[in-house]
Amino acid sequence: MINIFRNIRKQLAHEKKFDKYFRYAFGEVVLIMLGIFMALQLQNWNENRKQEIQFKTTLEQLYNTITDDSWNFDNAAKNAQNSVNTIDLLLNYNDSIPAQSLPMDMWSIMLSRKNGNTSETLQILKNLNYNSENIEQTKLSNQLQSYATLINNKNADYFNVVNPKIDEFLLKNNIAFPKLDLGNQSLGFLYIGDSTYYDKEDILNSKNLLQDKTFRAHLKSKRTLLSYYKLDFQVLHNDALAMLKLIKNYYPGVKLLFQDVGIIGTSINGFDDVGAHSIPMTQTNEDESIWEIEMYLKEGRVKFRCRDSWALNWGGNTIPNGEAIFEGPDIHVNESGNYHIILNLTSNTYEFKKKNN
Repeated sequence: MINIFRNIRKQLAHEKKFDKYFRYAFGEVVLIMLGIFMALQLQNWNENRKQEIQFKTTLEQLYNTITDDSWNFDNAAKNAQNSVNTIDLLLNYNDSIPAQSLPMDMWSIMLSRKNGNTSETLQILKNLNYNSENIEQTKLSNQLQSYATLINNKNADYFNVVNPKIDEFLLKNNIAFPKLDLGNQSLGFLYIGDSTYYDKEDILNSKNLLQDKTFRAHLKSKRTLLSYYKLDFQVLHNDALAMLKLIKNYYPGVKLLFQDVGIIGTSINGFDDVGAHSIPMTQTNEDESIWEIEMYLKEGRVKFRCRDSWALNWGGNTIPNGEAIFEGPDIHVNESGNYHIILNLTSNTYEFKKKNN
């Protein structure tokens, strides 16, 4: 092609048609510049396309970790409120609490702590490379950075209140820490604090301690601290939900990446304490993260979990349908039979459809 253009120029110059020669040469330069411009545009388009793919890949990872964050923050807020409620009962103790549960209730308020699970979001956010010339990417990245800043600030624990040493009072009064109930791993961990563990002397020591003014002052201080922590976790939970919405608006196709979801419980073959494993469910909708299974259930309890592990698990308070609560209680199956079970991890719901024979 270049040789053809060169020959045309030579012929025009030889025929002394200089006017046509210069016009042709100018046109040739324009064509070359246009070709270079188009090549650069194509290269830029290809680079932007690759950058957009990488940006969305990281966004999808963030969508999953922030979903975990939202569950953890919500769960922590609820646990803090439960501890506040327990402290209120202890401060106003008038035999409304079963006496044998007093030592356990007094220890239970020490199990709430401000910092929950470490968020993977902060690490993955470091890999979010956005195009500064892309206004939408820049806005979204700034919002995600503000979310990370909020997590760091809350973890700094700037509410400088001395954490009450309630455990020291309990041990000083010979009230032992409750023992683990290893047969109930479906709830992560449970403690035994009933009459089979605490004797009459332990219960009497607990009642006397509740009348101690210094101990009551520590209980009130702990209540204030837990109330503050609850508000912190609620703020984090709400901000996490806002980030999920922003990501979904930018990338409507984003989805949860859960794998190997299964169901386990005494309604099937038991929990881990008897060596049982999760029964795998089938993912019927990848975009919505919907999992289904048809199976026979006995009267008993079940839960959903990932990877045959309790790291990610969901329970609920109602049946045949209800909210899939992260690290929630066992779902009680009150009637045996064949069921079609549906778990939606996008809407956080489940349904147990009992089938006719």
